[in-house]
Amino acid sequence: FARRTSACQRTLGRAAALFGVKVADVRVCARERSLSSELARLLRRGTVVFLVGSCPGRRPDCAEPVFRTLRVPLDRQGEPRGVLRVRGGEKTGYVVESVDQAILLLPDDPYEILKMLPAAFGRLKRKFGLPGEFPKAEHPDYGKLVAACMERQGERA
Repeated sequence: FARRTSACQRTLGRAAALFGVKVADVRVCARERSLSSELARLLRRGTVVFLVGSCPGRRPDCAEPVFRTLRVPLDRQGEPRGVLRVRGGEKTGYVVESVDQAILLLPDDPYEILKMLPAAFGRLKRKFGLPGEFPKAEHPDYGKLVAACMERQGERA
């Protein structure tokens, strides 16, 4: 499923380390028919599973088979009910949770993953009592600054 596995793995590993989580196992699952059995094996061994899949559309290709396997109810647009959506720049990822485990479904794009991880790890931090924080950005958000300036200009006119 994944095309940029090593870059995504490094991104996830660095983010996980900030919260005291070690990536213990990495598996490649190239066929949908082996996805369910591989996912079951990983869930028997771990608390959190990061599943990275190709993403030609707005969400990872692996999302639908995972939702089907886990019997996650879908709305009319095919979006899962009761599942946290994490937004990237153009893509959507998901945090599927049980009482004591979580599966993160993410696109195979390190940039998109970086945008999603604060919300995803925020949820994992609350759920599992993880330590750690994402570092604050060392540069201003110029988009927000420009928008605020334009808004102030509009108020003066």
